[in-house]
Amino acid sequence: MRYFLAAALLAAGLSGARAQAPADADKGHSFAAKSPVPAYFALDKNLGKYYLYADGGFHADWYVGYNNCWVVKLPPVPTGGYAKAFIGAKLGRAKIMSWPHSWNKTPVPGKIYMALNQAPTFNSDHTYFLAEAADLPREPLPNDSLDGVDSARWLWAEIPLSRVSAEKPNYLALWSSSRFFTSASSAPIVAAAMSENAEEEVWLNRSIKGNAPSGDGVLETPISGLKPAIAIKLVPLNEYKVYIKGFAAELTSDEISVSFTAIGEDIRATWLEISYDKFDWQRVTRYMFKAPYFWTFGREEISKEMFYLRAAAADNLENVGYSMPITVPSVSLAPAPAPEAAAESPEEEGEN
Repeated sequence: MRYFLAAALLAAGLSGARAQAPADADKGHSFAAKSPVPAYFALDKNLGKYYLYADGGFHADWYVGYNNCWVVKLPPVPTGGYAKAFIGAKLGRAKIMSWPHSWNKTPVPGKIYMALNQAPTFNSDHTYFLAEAADLPREPLPNDSLDGVDSARWLWAEIPLSRVSAEKPNYLALWSSSRFFTSASSAPIVAAAMSENAEEEVWLNRSIKGNAPSGDGVLETPISGLKPAIAIKLVPLNEYKVYIKGFAAELTSDEISVSFTAIGEDIRATWLEISYDKFDWQRVTRYMFKAPYFWTFGREEISKEMFYLRAAAADNLENVGYSMPITVPSVSLAPAPAPEAAAESPEEEGEN
């Protein structure tokens, strides 16, 4: 009898769902946007296919350069129901100054930019800073070990949601302002995926000199068979929080050793920040993409004066959380060795 009752209840539930279906059908995209996950828009819907070049092996000269700008054309993007917009690229294989040798492990400096417009021309109003090359995963050395080597990562820059068009195509450009980035031996590499689309939607402009391409001839060289890892990310309103726990620093006159844990949904990256007044905070490490999170500073790298230190983390919905700050005394006042300092408090909170 109970099996018949369960079947009857199931049938009634399905009947009710069918009765509501027409009313809900008009809310299709709105319903999807309310789901607490980001939406991605790229030339390939499967972002997992962007594995070529930027993770190692043959690079095909797909570098992000002073003289090398990648341009893609995305179709109109439905923005209804979203709260924030980001443009980004999957980058890796940043070089050190002596690459492929190890005698100078200083990262080759350079800023990477992106631009978005509804026409294939770009100026300063369309341009957004994306990343420092020093924050990217490093290119491994063939005969030595190197700190910071990792697989390519997606980096994101926030833009006004109104800059993304739901009616017109969205053209995105990716390049660098660094004069060092004129070949794959010194520049980071952008990831790529195979493409079977015959429509022109990817171009390479090699006529730039550190600025976004504009005017005639932006779409200089069509690229077929491959597409770079360039995308738009839309984020809905959400109530997720990111927390930092167990933030501790061991202080000596020469070093500061830090460890912490980031708690949240889909943590994307963590980093450390310092401040001298608790108002103006500056990031002082590259991004850490994988747990566990440890970092050691030489005291000379930061400051011998007193400052405040805190940890931060971001999830894939771009919510950011911070630890309570630790006070790092000046070297002249710091005991040697100092006891471990820790910031663990019920007041630790996440911020959107």
